[in-house]
Amino acid sequence: GAEVAAVKLGPLVTPEDVPSCVPFVNVRLKAVDAFFSSWMDCCFCCGSSGASDTMLFCVDCGEAYHSFCANAPIYSMSASAAASWRCPNCKVCEITGDVPEDETMLLFCEMCDRACTLTELDP
Repeated sequence: GAEVAAVKLGPLVTPEDVPSCVPFVNVRLKAVDAFFSSWMDCCFCCGSSGASDTMLFCVDCGEAYHSFCANAPIYSMSASAAASWRCPNCKVCEITGDVPEDETMLLFCEMCDRACTLTELDP
């Protein structure tokens, strides 16, 4: 027979929950209302499920946002740009895939809302 090696692992570490950069609304509902609203797509910022024709869904985290809550130009975005849209919490440089330490160095496209680090652009 083969020998089995025993490995002792240390205690699991709980990752730190990074605070959101987007202002949001906590909505408290009764259990019955929460059950029915759990099947609706609600905006992460305002908590509303209205104006569903302007909803965008983050390709990374899946959260729903109204285009006007996220300041995203939904009417100038192509279908592929809307399908690959990233919310403000998940924005990365589309060239490097990194988030710069100074987020003011991200430049956002007015047509598709994708971001690019200023240092990666060559005028």
